[in-house]
Amino acid sequence: MKCVKGLGFLWVAVLAAFFALSACDDSSSASSNGSDENAAVDSSSSICKDCEDESSSSSKKIESSDEKDVGTSSDAKSNSLSSSSKKNDASSSSKRDDSLSSSSSYIYHECENGATTTTIDRLCTVFFSCVDWMWTIDSTVCAEKPKEYPVMDSLFATEYEPVYSEFEDPRDHQVYKTTILHLRGSDGRLVDDVLIEVFAQNLNYGEMIDTSIKIHDDAKVEKYCDLNDEWFCNNGWGGRYTWSEAMALPAKYDSVLWKDTVGGDTRIHQGICPNKWHIMNAYEWKNFTSSAGEDLASKVNWKLNKRYVNSTGMSVLFQMKTYKENWGLATFHYPVERDPSWIFVEDLSENYAKHSSTAVKNGNYFYVRCVRDY
Repeated sequence: MKCVKGLGFLWVAVLAAFFALSACDDSSSASSNGSDENAAVDSSSSICKDCEDESSSSSKKIESSDEKDVGTSSDAKSNSLSSSSKKNDASSSSKRDDSLSSSSSYIYHECENGATTTTIDRLCTVFFSCVDWMWTIDSTVCAEKPKEYPVMDSLFATEYEPVYSEFEDPRDHQVYKTTILHLRGSDGRLVDDVLIEVFAQNLNYGEMIDTSIKIHDDAKVEKYCDLNDEWFCNNGWGGRYTWSEAMALPAKYDSVLWKDTVGGDTRIHQGICPNKWHIMNAYEWKNFTSSAGEDLASKVNWKLNKRYVNSTGMSVLFQMKTYKENWGLATFHYPVERDPSWIFVEDLSENYAKHSSTAVKNGNYFYVRCVRDY
């Protein structure tokens, strides 16, 4: 009996353990990760204590799995968007390529062939015409800038008292101012009873031609004007002449010898001066004027009022460089040659009067002063 009782108790224990294990298996079956094989029975109120832990752990694992799924889903969406963007870029690139491909057969037209137009830029008008669908400049026409001529009020002005007179050239009725010059002795003093009358302006006789013209007409007197502007010829500067023209000789004498050079300094030669007048020679320039350029130069040569100049009344104007500037130099013909190719001239500047200077005969053109015959 004792054995039976012992065996009965044993079976009861075995069955209890079996049901406990079954309960643990059922609880753990709800978990996604299974049960812990080492779980122990604690009491009748908690058949399987570790099952709750396992369930909680399983729940955490599930939540983690959901978060992982969300992240994976986000990555998938991002990848999807990125893929979509790449597809769009590829599509856009394809469209651009198509556009470039199609533009290669398209010609840009700036204008229609044969069309014309004009634009105005300050003083210039530009004319365009359309050639090969592009604007092309045909020509440009510019208006002349307004000319600013020197003020001539002080042409004959001086602080001294030269004796002025007037002479009318009967050939063209131009009126010239003249002045009286006294002989200067060896000591530099004026000799009262020896004097000459000389033009106080440059001769302005003949027809103006452009400086580009080099072939001259022997049948008429031709002159050049400063800056190719006749205003200067008519306002004191007078004409500028080749040597042969000034001497009233054929043009061939610009290249060959005219006369023996001996005695040339005192030669009386009318040239293109009016009747009973002659071209001022080297002797007259040397002995009746001055070696100081300021004594012979007009105040017009300086923008400011320069005092104590033009004491002789000769009123020489320097050759013009532009409408606002002069070269500071004036050159006059003598009626004498040095040789077939060279001539003697008078050079005047602000600082000096250089007598018997030399210049190439052919291709040069200088001013002329006339002296009344005596």
